[in-house]
Amino acid sequence: MYPKWDKNKTYEKYNFLITDKKVVDSLIESVEYGDNTKNEWEQNTFSIILTKANKEVRRVSISPALHHAHTNGESYKFDVSILEKLAKKYPLTYKWYEKEFKDEQQFNQFNSEILKQEKTLYVSKPTFIYEGSFELQFPKNEKFLHPKAIDDYLRPQIEKIVNGKKFSISYIANEFNLKNRDQYTMTINGPYTLFKDLKDKNSKKGEWIPAKFIAVIYEKE
Repeated sequence: MYPKWDKNKTYEKYNFLITDKKVVDSLIESVEYGDNTKNEWEQNTFSIILTKANKEVRRVSISPALHHAHTNGESYKFDVSILEKLAKKYPLTYKWYEKEFKDEQQFNQFNSEILKQEKTLYVSKPTFIYEGSFELQFPKNEKFLHPKAIDDYLRPQIEKIVNGKKFSISYIANEFNLKNRDQYTMTINGPYTLFKDLKDKNSKKGEWIPAKFIAVIYEKE
């Protein structure tokens, strides 16, 4: 299928849908890539997506204009006429929409119902890793010379608070950080308890930003 963000539907003509497992297995066995080539992509690519139980298992990105296929970090020559033949035999038109959820339980309830509908192709599940994020601003000084020094300083404190829950500490080279070189603003992802319980006198804490859990639902038209 062509990517959902391509409003011009540049490669819609190649869309196809195969639900017969025997046909899918046969294509996996018979379709071959050409020679390895340098990694080049075009703006509008085309994806071949293999799903199982409505979950994405594997994806191959095709650049039709370049006659390239991209998979596992490698690029290969690819015969685009294969897509033309499949599109004629197994045509597909699709639509998509996004839906936001408050938590994983709400998504799972929705997902179990939407997958019962014959028109559903598959659902791109939100990533339920962190509850949200906040920022900590540190002055650049001898103690906090660089982001790694701040990470080394923060990590032991955070590990005591989160008690095994996942978190991340990152320095984002955004416009604010690049323009204000006398400080380092770190982004912390994790549970809300971390935001509430982390008391650090050496930094200025920003506001709590709840994570957005957005699923993308793909349907046959």
